[in-house]
Amino acid sequence: MTALLGGIARFERWASLLAFALMALSLMADVISRRIFMTGLIGATEVAVIGMVAVAMFGVGVATDHGAHLRPRLFDALIPKALEPAMVRLSSVVTAAFFAVFAGLSGWMVWESVVLGDRTEILRLPIWTLQAMIFIAFATNMIRFAVYAGRPELRPSENLEDVVEREDEIERDDGEPA
Repeated sequence: MTALLGGIARFERWASLLAFALMALSLMADVISRRIFMTGLIGATEVAVIGMVAVAMFGVGVATDHGAHLRPRLFDALIPKALEPAMVRLSSVVTAAFFAVFAGLSGWMVWESVVLGDRTEILRLPIWTLQAMIFIAFATNMIRFAVYAGRPELRPSENLEDVVEREDEIERDDGEPA
């Protein structure tokens, strides 16, 4: 399970990095084109939006993998210490179910776009390629939280000191920045 989570995490980090680079490069090229040639690049903003969607969707997994996602802690103090392990597991089950529902809905959306042949306005790219990123992000998060439900010890710590320590371990293990 650790290898599965590690593979998902690496995929999401690289997907986010590449999508951010795509977004930044397309916007920079558009701005440079506007300054030099007095006209923008056709489709540059559409490419940037596609990159932004990918960063947002895969960024959820990156944040979760690092224990840096946002979650309400308002009622944490109301949970007795004895019930904390059960609540951690229950929260993972509920979150996995949430992602499963949205993975199913986004998969259906991809299928419908393929069948209908929907395309983007400017570049005429098949819309299902963009929607597939959404499906993949929901599916990988569903898998991640299903694993956390079954093996809560694999869930990343939300304690900042633990997160920094884990980052250092990942960097030493992978030889690449986390």
